[in-house]
Amino acid sequence: MNDNTLIENAILAFLHHYPEHNWVDDYKVLLSKVRTLNEQPKDTTVQKRGRPAKRQRTQKASSSEASKEKVETP
Repeated sequence: MNDNTLIENAILAFLHHYPEHNWVDDYKVLLSKVRTLNEQPKDTTVQKRGRPAKRQRTQKASSSEASKEKVETP
């Protein structure tokens, strides 16, 4: 909820409770201005998070000679 919605509700409450007040015409003008502010679309921008995460590309693992040797146990 934003401030304009609270202001609109306050104006509507005033107009409801005091329909014969001297300021009714001014409050109706103000209400129309606040409603136009509420109707305006907000420009929402999507924040990008930098570059996309990519896995590091490595060369195909070469077979090491150490892993092929047979381990002798006594």
